[in-house]
Amino acid sequence: MATAPALSVIMSVYNNAAHLYPCVQSILQQHFEDFEFLIVDDGSTDGSTEILRALAAEDPRIQLIVRENKGLVASLNALLADARAPLLARMDSDDIAMPERFAMQIAYMAAHPDIGILGTNTHDLDETGLLLPVPATYPFSPDEVGRLLELGPPVCHPSVMMRTQLVRDLGGYRAAFRHAEDYDLWLRAARVTQITSLPERLLLYRRSAQQISQKYAIPQAKAAAIAWLDYENTENGQPSVFNDCNDLPEIDELDHIFQREGASAFVRRRIVERTRYSNDLLLGPAFQIMVDHVRRGGGFTGSLRTILRLGRKGRLIRAMILAMAVAGVFVTTS
Repeated sequence: MATAPALSVIMSVYNNAAHLYPCVQSILQQHFEDFEFLIVDDGSTDGSTEILRALAAEDPRIQLIVRENKGLVASLNALLADARAPLLARMDSDDIAMPERFAMQIAYMAAHPDIGILGTNTHDLDETGLLLPVPATYPFSPDEVGRLLELGPPVCHPSVMMRTQLVRDLGGYRAAFRHAEDYDLWLRAARVTQITSLPERLLLYRRSAQQISQKYAIPQAKAAAIAWLDYENTENGQPSVFNDCNDLPEIDELDHIFQREGASAFVRRRIVERTRYSNDLLLGPAFQIMVDHVRRGGGFTGSLRTILRLGRKGRLIRAMILAMAVAGVFVTTS
Protein backbone atom coordinates (compact mmCIF):
# COMPACT_ATOMS: atom_id res chain seq x y z
CA MET A 1 0.00 0.00 0.00
CA ALA A 2 1.21 3.49 -0.82
CA THR A 3 2.40 5.67 2.03
CA ALA A 4 -0.54 7.14 3.91
CA PRO A 5 -1.19 10.83 3.18
CA ALA A 6 -1.09 13.52 5.83
CA LEU A 7 -4.74 14.42 5.30
CA SER A 8 -7.96 12.71 4.22
CA VAL A 9 -10.57 15.03 2.71
CA ILE A 10 -14.10 13.60 2.93
CA MET A 11 -17.12 14.77 0.95
CA SER A 12 -20.55 13.35 0.22
CA VAL A 13 -22.30 14.44 -2.99
CA TYR A 14 -25.98 14.23 -3.84
CA ASN A 15 -27.32 16.05 -6.90
CA ASN A 16 -25.06 19.09 -6.85
CA ALA A 17 -23.87 19.25 -10.44
CA ALA A 18 -24.29 23.03 -10.67
CA HIS A 19 -21.57 23.76 -8.09
CA LEU A 20 -19.51 20.60 -8.09
CA TYR A 21 -16.67 21.41 -10.48
CA PRO A 22 -15.43 24.63 -8.79
CA CYS A 23 -15.84 22.96 -5.39
CA VAL A 24 -13.59 20.02 -6.31
CA GLN A 25 -11.09 22.27 -8.07
CA SER A 26 -10.78 24.41 -4.93
CA ILE A 27 -9.58 21.28 -3.11
CA LEU A 28 -7.26 20.06 -5.86
CA GLN A 29 -5.62 23.50 -6.02
CA GLN A 30 -4.82 23.74 -2.31
CA HIS A 31 -1.31 24.94 -1.46
CA PHE A 32 -0.99 21.87 0.78
CA GLU A 33 -0.98 18.86 -1.57
CA ASP A 34 -0.39 15.74 0.54
CA PHE A 35 -3.98 14.51 0.81
CA GLU A 36 -6.39 11.90 -0.43
CA PHE A 37 -9.81 13.13 -1.55
CA LEU A 38 -12.47 10.58 -0.62
CA ILE A 39 -15.82 11.23 -2.28
CA VAL A 40 -19.10 9.33 -2.06
CA ASP A 41 -21.60 9.96 -4.81
CA ASP A 42 -24.71 9.18 -2.80
CA GLY A 43 -27.07 8.19 -5.59
CA SER A 44 -26.96 11.40 -7.67
CA THR A 45 -29.25 11.59 -10.72
CA ASP A 46 -28.40 15.07 -12.07
CA GLY A 47 -25.06 14.54 -13.81
CA SER A 48 -22.90 14.81 -10.68
CA THR A 49 -21.61 11.27 -11.21
CA GLU A 50 -20.24 12.05 -14.66
CA ILE A 51 -18.52 15.21 -13.41
CA LEU A 52 -16.90 13.31 -10.55
CA ARG A 53 -15.73 10.46 -12.76
CA ALA A 54 -14.09 12.90 -15.15
CA LEU A 55 -12.35 14.71 -12.30
CA ALA A 56 -11.20 11.44 -10.72
CA ALA A 57 -9.68 10.36 -14.01
CA GLU A 58 -7.51 13.50 -14.02
CA ASP A 59 -6.23 13.43 -10.42
CA PRO A 60 -5.21 10.21 -8.60
CA ARG A 61 -5.83 11.83 -5.22
CA ILE A 62 -9.58 11.48 -5.82
CA GLN A 63 -11.03 8.17 -4.71
CA LEU A 64 -14.65 7.97 -5.82
CA ILE A 65 -17.36 5.64 -4.56
CA VAL A 66 -20.63 5.64 -6.53
CA ARG A 67 -23.57 3.92 -4.85
CA GLU A 68 -27.28 4.11 -4.09
CA ASN A 69 -28.56 6.88 -1.84
CA LYS A 70 -28.02 6.18 1.87
CA GLY A 71 -27.95 9.69 3.31
CA LEU A 72 -25.28 12.02 4.67
CA VAL A 73 -24.63 10.29 8.00
CA ALA A 74 -24.04 6.90 6.39
CA SER A 75 -21.80 8.51 3.77
CA LEU A 76 -19.67 10.37 6.30
CA ASN A 77 -19.23 7.27 8.45
CA ALA A 78 -18.21 5.21 5.41
CA LEU A 79 -15.65 7.85 4.47
CA LEU A 80 -14.39 7.98 8.05
CA ALA A 81 -13.84 4.22 7.96
CA ASP A 82 -11.85 4.46 4.71
CA ALA A 83 -9.66 7.43 5.70
CA ARG A 84 -5.95 6.61 5.94
CA ALA A 85 -4.62 9.90 7.29
CA PRO A 86 -4.34 11.05 10.91
CA LEU A 87 -6.29 14.19 10.04
CA LEU A 88 -9.69 14.61 8.37
CA ALA A 89 -10.96 17.65 6.49
CA ARG A 90 -14.65 18.05 5.75
CA MET A 91 -15.99 19.66 2.60
CA ASP A 92 -19.47 20.17 1.17
CA SER A 93 -20.05 19.86 -2.54
CA ASP A 94 -21.37 23.40 -3.10
CA ASP A 95 -18.71 25.31 -1.14
CA ILE A 96 -15.30 26.66 -2.17
CA ALA A 97 -12.14 26.39 -0.07
CA MET A 98 -9.57 29.14 -0.11
CA PRO A 99 -6.18 27.88 -1.43
CA GLU A 100 -4.41 28.28 1.92
CA ARG A 101 -7.13 26.58 4.00
CA PHE A 102 -5.46 23.19 4.52
CA ALA A 103 -1.96 24.60 5.02
CA MET A 104 -3.15 26.98 7.73
CA GLN A 105 -5.26 24.38 9.53
CA ILE A 106 -2.54 21.72 9.48
CA ALA A 107 0.04 24.17 10.79
CA TYR A 108 -2.27 25.23 13.61
CA MET A 109 -3.12 21.67 14.64
CA ALA A 110 0.56 20.70 14.60
CA ALA A 111 1.30 23.60 16.96
CA HIS A 112 -1.73 22.91 19.17
CA PRO A 113 -2.02 19.16 19.90
CA ASP A 114 -4.78 19.85 22.42
CA ILE A 115 -7.10 20.98 19.60
CA GLY A 116 -9.09 18.06 18.22
CA ILE A 117 -11.49 19.95 15.97
CA LEU A 118 -10.56 23.12 14.10
CA GLY A 119 -12.92 25.10 11.90
CA THR A 120 -12.42 28.32 10.01
CA ASN A 121 -14.53 31.39 9.59
CA THR A 122 -16.38 31.86 6.32
CA HIS A 123 -17.65 34.19 3.67
CA ASP A 124 -21.21 33.39 2.59
CA LEU A 125 -22.40 33.01 -1.01
CA ASP A 126 -25.90 33.02 -2.41
CA GLU A 127 -27.08 30.39 -4.89
CA THR A 128 -25.70 32.40 -7.83
CA GLY A 129 -22.24 32.80 -6.27
CA LEU A 130 -22.57 36.41 -5.11
CA LEU A 131 -21.09 37.33 -1.75
CA LEU A 132 -23.61 37.97 1.00
CA PRO A 133 -23.02 40.46 3.85
CA VAL A 134 -20.14 39.34 6.05
CA PRO A 135 -21.54 36.80 8.53
CA ALA A 136 -20.91 36.73 12.25
CA THR A 137 -17.69 35.07 13.29
CA TYR A 138 -17.35 31.65 14.83
CA PRO A 139 -15.50 31.78 18.16
CA PHE A 140 -11.74 31.40 17.87
CA SER A 141 -10.82 30.40 21.39
CA PRO A 142 -11.72 27.10 23.08
CA ASP A 143 -12.98 28.96 26.16
CA GLU A 144 -15.44 30.95 24.07
CA VAL A 145 -16.57 27.77 22.32
CA GLY A 146 -17.33 26.27 25.72
CA ARG A 147 -19.38 29.28 26.77
CA LEU A 148 -21.43 29.26 23.57
CA LEU A 149 -21.82 25.52 23.11
CA GLU A 150 -25.44 25.41 24.26
CA LEU A 151 -26.50 27.91 21.61
CA GLY A 152 -25.62 25.74 18.61
CA PRO A 153 -22.72 24.50 16.47
CA PRO A 154 -19.53 26.33 17.48
CA VAL A 155 -17.79 25.59 14.18
CA CYS A 156 -18.85 25.51 10.51
CA HIS A 157 -19.10 21.82 9.64
CA PRO A 158 -17.70 21.88 6.06
CA SER A 159 -14.77 24.00 7.24
CA VAL A 160 -13.49 21.66 9.95
CA MET A 161 -10.30 19.66 10.23
CA MET A 162 -10.43 16.86 12.82
CA ARG A 163 -8.16 14.24 14.30
CA THR A 164 -9.24 10.96 12.70
CA GLN A 165 -8.79 8.72 15.72
CA LEU A 166 -10.72 11.15 17.91
CA VAL A 167 -13.77 10.96 15.67
CA ARG A 168 -13.50 7.17 15.43
CA ASP A 169 -13.21 6.85 19.20
CA LEU A 170 -16.40 8.91 19.52
CA GLY A 171 -18.21 6.47 17.24
CA GLY A 172 -18.46 8.83 14.29
CA TYR A 173 -21.71 10.51 13.36
CA ARG A 174 -24.88 9.14 14.99
CA ALA A 175 -27.79 8.20 12.75
CA ALA A 176 -30.48 9.34 15.19
CA PHE A 177 -29.27 12.95 14.98
CA ARG A 178 -29.55 13.36 11.21
CA HIS A 179 -29.83 17.03 10.21
CA ALA A 180 -27.91 17.94 13.39
CA GLU A 181 -25.29 15.19 13.24
CA ASP A 182 -22.46 17.73 13.37
CA TYR A 183 -23.71 19.48 16.52
CA ASP A 184 -24.17 16.12 18.23
CA LEU A 185 -20.57 15.22 17.33
CA TRP A 186 -19.23 18.56 18.63
CA LEU A 187 -21.04 18.08 21.94
CA ARG A 188 -19.58 14.61 22.44
CA ALA A 189 -16.15 15.80 21.35
CA ALA A 190 -16.24 18.73 23.79
CA ARG A 191 -15.98 16.27 26.67
CA VAL A 192 -12.59 14.95 25.53
CA THR A 193 -10.91 17.63 23.40
CA GLN A 194 -10.79 21.33 22.64
CA ILE A 195 -12.65 22.90 19.73
CA THR A 196 -12.01 26.23 18.04
CA SER A 197 -11.86 28.02 14.68
CA LEU A 198 -9.28 30.09 12.89
CA PRO A 199 -10.32 33.74 12.61
CA GLU A 200 -9.47 33.75 8.89
CA ARG A 201 -12.37 33.28 6.48
CA LEU A 202 -11.08 30.27 4.54
CA LEU A 203 -14.32 28.87 3.13
CA LEU A 204 -16.91 30.30 0.79
CA TYR A 205 -20.06 28.83 2.33
CA ARG A 206 -23.10 28.67 0.05
CA ARG A 207 -26.51 29.58 1.42
CA SER A 208 -29.52 28.19 -0.41
CA ALA A 209 -33.13 27.16 0.09
CA GLN A 210 -32.06 23.54 -0.34
CA GLN A 211 -29.73 23.56 2.67
CA ILE A 212 -30.56 21.16 5.45
CA SER A 213 -30.89 24.11 7.85
CA GLN A 214 -33.65 25.53 5.63
CA LYS A 215 -35.28 22.40 4.19
CA TYR A 216 -35.34 20.46 7.46
CA ALA A 217 -35.47 23.28 9.99
CA ILE A 218 -37.95 21.60 12.34
CA PRO A 219 -36.29 18.16 12.61
CA GLN A 220 -32.91 19.89 12.82
CA ALA A 221 -34.05 22.06 15.72
CA LYS A 222 -35.55 19.03 17.45
CA ALA A 223 -32.38 16.96 16.98
CA ALA A 224 -30.13 19.78 18.19
CA ALA A 225 -32.23 20.31 21.32
CA ILE A 226 -32.23 16.59 22.15
CA ALA A 227 -28.46 16.46 21.53
CA TRP A 228 -28.01 19.18 24.15
CA LEU A 229 -30.23 17.33 26.64
CA ASP A 230 -28.20 14.18 25.99
CA TYR A 231 -24.99 16.14 26.56
CA GLU A 232 -26.28 17.36 29.92
CA ASN A 233 -27.55 13.89 30.80
CA THR A 234 -24.14 12.30 30.25
CA GLU A 235 -22.24 14.94 32.21
CA ASN A 236 -21.58 12.56 35.09
CA GLY A 237 -20.30 9.75 32.90
CA GLN A 238 -23.67 8.16 32.23
CA PRO A 239 -23.97 6.43 28.84
CA SER A 240 -26.06 8.04 26.16
CA VAL A 241 -29.41 6.44 25.42
CA PHE A 242 -29.04 7.18 21.70
CA ASN A 243 -25.83 5.34 20.74
CA ASP A 244 -27.62 2.54 18.91
CA CYS A 245 -30.73 4.41 17.80
CA ASN A 246 -31.66 5.17 14.21
CA ASP A 247 -34.42 7.62 15.11
CA LEU A 248 -35.20 10.08 17.87
CA PRO A 249 -38.29 9.67 20.07
CA GLU A 250 -41.40 11.79 19.93
CA ILE A 251 -41.19 15.03 21.89
CA ASP A 252 -43.80 13.96 24.43
CA GLU A 253 -41.65 10.94 25.42
CA LEU A 254 -38.61 12.98 26.44
CA ASP A 255 -39.52 13.68 30.08
CA HIS A 256 -39.71 9.93 30.66
CA ILE A 257 -36.58 9.08 28.64
CA PHE A 258 -34.42 11.65 30.41
CA GLN A 259 -36.19 11.23 33.75
CA ARG A 260 -36.39 14.98 33.78
CA GLU A 261 -39.47 17.17 33.97
CA GLY A 262 -39.34 19.92 31.39
CA ALA A 263 -37.29 18.05 28.76
CA SER A 264 -40.19 18.00 26.29
CA ALA A 265 -40.94 21.67 26.95
CA PHE A 266 -37.29 22.54 26.35
CA VAL A 267 -37.35 20.90 22.91
CA ARG A 268 -40.62 22.59 21.95
CA ARG A 269 -39.21 25.95 23.00
CA ARG A 270 -36.10 25.43 20.91
CA ILE A 271 -38.23 24.59 17.86
CA VAL A 272 -40.36 27.67 18.44
CA GLU A 273 -37.26 29.87 18.76
CA ARG A 274 -35.83 28.40 15.56
CA THR A 275 -38.96 28.79 13.43
CA ARG A 276 -40.91 31.79 14.70
CA TYR A 277 -39.26 34.24 12.29
CA SER A 278 -40.01 32.15 9.19
CA ASN A 279 -43.29 32.90 7.45
CA ASP A 280 -43.01 29.67 5.46
CA LEU A 281 -42.39 27.51 8.52
CA LEU A 282 -45.30 29.09 10.37
CA LEU A 283 -47.58 27.70 7.65
CA GLY A 284 -46.47 24.14 8.42
CA PRO A 285 -46.10 21.81 11.43
CA ALA A 286 -44.04 24.38 13.34
CA PHE A 287 -47.21 26.36 13.98
CA GLN A 288 -48.89 23.48 15.79
CA ILE A 289 -45.75 22.90 17.86
CA MET A 290 -45.78 26.61 18.75
CA VAL A 291 -49.44 26.51 19.79
CA ASP A 292 -48.92 23.33 21.83
CA HIS A 293 -45.93 24.91 23.56
CA VAL A 294 -47.92 28.00 24.51
CA ARG A 295 -50.93 25.98 25.70
CA ARG A 296 -48.69 23.95 27.98
CA GLY A 297 -47.55 27.15 29.66
CA GLY A 298 -44.29 27.52 27.78
CA GLY A 299 -44.82 30.91 26.21
CA PHE A 300 -42.07 32.54 24.17
CA THR A 301 -40.52 35.94 23.72
CA GLY A 302 -41.96 37.70 20.70
CA SER A 303 -45.36 36.02 20.69
CA LEU A 304 -47.09 39.34 19.98
CA ARG A 305 -44.80 40.03 17.02
CA THR A 306 -45.51 36.56 15.66
CA ILE A 307 -49.26 37.13 15.95
CA LEU A 308 -48.93 40.46 14.12
CA ARG A 309 -46.74 38.89 11.44
CA LEU A 310 -49.33 36.18 10.79
CA GLY A 311 -52.01 38.85 10.53
CA ARG A 312 -49.98 40.92 8.06
CA LYS A 313 -49.50 37.84 5.90
CA GLY A 314 -53.24 37.26 5.80
CA ARG A 315 -53.15 34.22 8.10
CA LEU A 316 -55.88 35.64 10.29
CA ILE A 317 -57.19 32.33 11.62
CA ARG A 318 -53.71 31.28 12.71
CA ALA A 319 -53.13 34.69 14.26
CA MET A 320 -56.37 34.29 16.22
CA ILE A 321 -55.53 30.74 17.34
CA LEU A 322 -52.11 31.79 18.60
CA ALA A 323 -53.56 34.87 20.33
CA MET A 324 -56.13 32.74 22.11
CA ALA A 325 -53.44 30.22 23.12
CA VAL A 326 -51.39 33.07 24.60
CA ALA A 327 -54.52 34.28 26.40
CA GLY A 328 -55.19 30.78 27.74
CA VAL A 329 -58.16 29.99 25.48
CA PHE A 330 -58.18 26.52 23.88
CA VAL A 331 -59.03 26.47 20.15
CA THR A 332 -58.35 23.63 17.70
CA THR A 333 -56.47 24.26 14.47
CA SER A 334 -58.51 21.89 12.34
